[in-house]
Amino acid sequence: MMYIKKLVILILISLTLLASGCEEIMNFKQSSKSLQEPSTEFYILGPDGTAKNYPTDYVLGENGTVIVGIINHEQKSVNYTMEVRLEDTPLPLPADWQNICIENDDTLEKGVTINPPFEGTNMDLQFLLYNNDKKEMLEDNISLPYRNLNLWINVTTQNLSKNTSALITAV
Repeated sequence: MMYIKKLVILILISLTLLASGCEEIMNFKQSSKSLQEPSTEFYILGPDGTAKNYPTDYVLGENGTVIVGIINHEQKSVNYTMEVRLEDTPLPLPADWQNICIENDDTLEKGVTINPPFEGTNMDLQFLLYNNDKKEMLEDNISLPYRNLNLWINVTTQNLSKNTSALITAV
């Protein structure tokens, strides 16, 4: 009988320690998440939703679509603004890209249609994301983007090829 009492006490102590250890692990995971440095993920995908097959060869007057993704890890709700520029010339965007509000740990993925207004080769198509809460300003009230992506495109007056593969660079 004494043996059974000791065994039950040992089992109860073991279960208490096990439960305490699980609680500590859960607390550690929650606290390590809150210790992550605030950041924003900014990316583009091809029209098929993958990180390839970006439209890189355009015919003047025709358009192509990329999917833009923004993930907010700033530990608070953030207001963003996005611009798209071709060789530093702003391209028109729908109004819903002018004021983008994303809650913490939420993701926005949406298609953006690009219609290049002039022809050229190896031109820099820039996607500029601004965090309206963390604007860095240069002289002459020029604001620096919070995140930016670059896609190199060609625009011709006629369809010479259908290459839809290019490198993308993030800064």
